[in-house]
Amino acid sequence: MRVLVTAGPTREFIDPVRFISNRSSGKMGYAVARAARDRGHEVVLISGPVAARQPPHGVRLVPVVTAAEMLAAVESNLDWCDALLMSAAVADWRPADLSDRKLKKADRLAELRLEPTADILLTIAPRKGSRTFVGFAAETHNLLSEARRKLDRKGLDAIVANDVSRSDAGFDVETNQVVLVTKDGLAQEWPLMSKAAVAERLVAWVETSRGVTASPGKPVPAGLDGAPADGRLTRQMDFIREIDKLKCVFRRTLLMDGSRYENDAEHSWHLAVMAVLLKEYANEPNLDLEQVIKLVLVHDLVEIDAGDTYCYDVAGHLDKAAREQAAADRIFALLPGDQGAVIRRLWEEFEERETPEARFAAALDRVQPLLHNYFTGGQIWAKHGIGSEQVRERNQHVEDGSRALWNYAESLIREAVKQGFLKP
Repeated sequence: MRVLVTAGPTREFIDPVRFISNRSSGKMGYAVARAARDRGHEVVLISGPVAARQPPHGVRLVPVVTAAEMLAAVESNLDWCDALLMSAAVADWRPADLSDRKLKKADRLAELRLEPTADILLTIAPRKGSRTFVGFAAETHNLLSEARRKLDRKGLDAIVANDVSRSDAGFDVETNQVVLVTKDGLAQEWPLMSKAAVAERLVAWVETSRGVTASPGKPVPAGLDGAPADGRLTRQMDFIREIDKLKCVFRRTLLMDGSRYENDAEHSWHLAVMAVLLKEYANEPNLDLEQVIKLVLVHDLVEIDAGDTYCYDVAGHLDKAAREQAAADRIFALLPGDQGAVIRRLWEEFEERETPEARFAAALDRVQPLLHNYFTGGQIWAKHGIGSEQVRERNQHVEDGSRALWNYAESLIREAVKQGFLKP
């Protein structure tokens, strides 16, 4: 598939020195270009001026500055592409009069007259043909209604809408929380993820809509360094590469220093260390520690596809099981059959919580975010209006794996209420 991506802001000049622009960093568009390349597609990236305008290796860069230049670049590359992902934040207006010299304060500019720039997607709509067009909508109010209006007006196949008034999504940050609105009227709300994970998921959607299969980069050659020639090592390496994406799935939990959101890979590692340290507090004295470590390392792999569902998100939990089952079908099938069955069974054991090891692993999985919420002063609890009874109800199965850890959790909850971190 040949993919055309736009990224970054445009600059519309007042004089040779000054311009009007917007806060776009280009991170989302560059992530889309990288994801499309990694999935085996040819990519051209049209980029406005960003801090580090270095394209991903193997991606052809077309640098532009103004909206008019970006329109011209899109038009000249349109016949080449199969899909256009228009993530650039193109300025809506430009100064009506461009001074050919730097304006001085003494010039006393009384007003700055603006005129609209060309709407790129609207301009090229008559040339769409069988191509897939995806737009982006950065909004601060009426997210869905504005996204649907733009999708219909521009004849798009889909639009990616995000609320840029949020501190953890939109401009200048590494994460994003978007809603994908498609031309059939469906709105898929994706969880908070890294921009790389959003890009991966978006490119996968385009592939599905066009009936295209991804063909990631070169596999490990059969027989390399004595490896078996039956493809087993290649499949294992493909899986190892795939699970690296867990580092890009962000949870709704802040690190204990409050500096940023925790990702799923960090969470799993943290639980594994906790299992080693806290095994003595398990209800079952003869617990198989190695099994517990395997369970906690595997338990969130499905969130590569399904995303992290906030534990108090009632609506999100309605389809959580279906999303995770579909993810398990795809991700564990990457492995050779025997290993895929073993890893999937570990994930199922954790979910079912029927063994002593799974109950202890699940207890750790609940206690760890309690620690994070407590030591960050309950910021996330406060953000979502969570009360102490909700926390108790959500975490009560800690006692099934460790009565000692449940007692500790109870003391944290009481102290959090006392300190004002948690509503009574």
